[in-house]
Amino acid sequence: MGEGRLSELGALAKASGEKAFLVYDPFLKGSETLEKIIANLKNNGVAVIEFNDISPNPRNTSIDAGTELCLKEKCDVVVAIGGGSAIDSAKANALVATNGGECWEYTERAGEEVTRPTKRGLPLIVVPTTAGTGTEATSFAVVNNPAEKRKCTIITPYIYPDIALVDPLIMTTIPSMITALTGLDTFAHALESYISVNATPISEMLSLYSIELFAKSIRKAVNEGENVEARDQMALACGLGGAAIGTAGVTLPHALGQPLGALTDAPHGGTLAACFPQIIEWTLPYAEDKLSKVAGILDPSLDRDLSDTEKSSQLPRILRELYQDLHVDVSFGKYGLKESEIEALADLCFVGFLQDIKAHPKPVTREDVIYLINKCM
Repeated sequence: MGEGRLSELGALAKASGEKAFLVYDPFLKGSETLEKIIANLKNNGVAVIEFNDISPNPRNTSIDAGTELCLKEKCDVVVAIGGGSAIDSAKANALVATNGGECWEYTERAGEEVTRPTKRGLPLIVVPTTAGTGTEATSFAVVNNPAEKRKCTIITPYIYPDIALVDPLIMTTIPSMITALTGLDTFAHALESYISVNATPISEMLSLYSIELFAKSIRKAVNEGENVEARDQMALACGLGGAAIGTAGVTLPHALGQPLGALTDAPHGGTLAACFPQIIEWTLPYAEDKLSKVAGILDPSLDRDLSDTEKSSQLPRILRELYQDLHVDVSFGKYGLKESEIEALADLCFVGFLQDIKAHPKPVTREDVIYLINKCM
């Protein structure tokens, strides 16, 4: 991590291979940043094969096409530049290139046959351009299957990036709304891993530090895009949140938000923001000791003498006020979910994200999920 670390990419790639499969977000095409990256790789003796068929919710068909190109060109190192979609795509490319088959076969789907990889993927270097998904520090890659209208996740330690190169200077030009929604994704990872039934003392430390950094820097990162210190703090919060979910996983907000993205192609951070206050209200009084601590971090003006019950009950209000400050106005209905699709969405939650539902501190039924989806409309 650090300002200017992007300049080290070429040397790092050269240490891993001779020919890079360069996966990047389409918005980088023709940019000065991409030109510098390609020049840096080539100046270090690394040939480059470009691939930018990346969408906000990475398609299984595009990922498979990328893997085919990577193998055809005999690339021996994968480099990803972009947000979560580009990096998740590259993680799947690297994994499937050595394990064979198609990426969807490796996604976790409850009650269905899943292929599990037996070895690491190609060497993988990732450069995040947003502070949101934390995918640079996780063993996950999310895959969208438009034909089935499902979004599921590859989960394996074989998919961890070998190197994450985090340079906040790249993030200073990210638009404010993308900064806000990806930042709320960072917060979701930190909070969900903190309240998860799988949390450990170490993951809780990572989660809390991530939340503290988020609270200090999200408004500045959104409203003062070129504030490098705020971008740096958000980038660290993002990586810490990713490391935390690598241990503890996520919970109910992701179980609702991920399949909503599959159905409506809504941005991931937005789908989480659209259900967070409602899920927290429904979850209480479960995990109120932890939720009260989070409320105190986000709003230091809260009276310290308040009980955990009183503090935790303020968290939904605190989040809604934060959304106003960040100009975030989202709901499942605004993202295109129809009332006729609510039950189908509930079913998707239990097929692709049952592990997240089971990690939630309050037991969850299908009726609960339908109730919450209606509240989020």
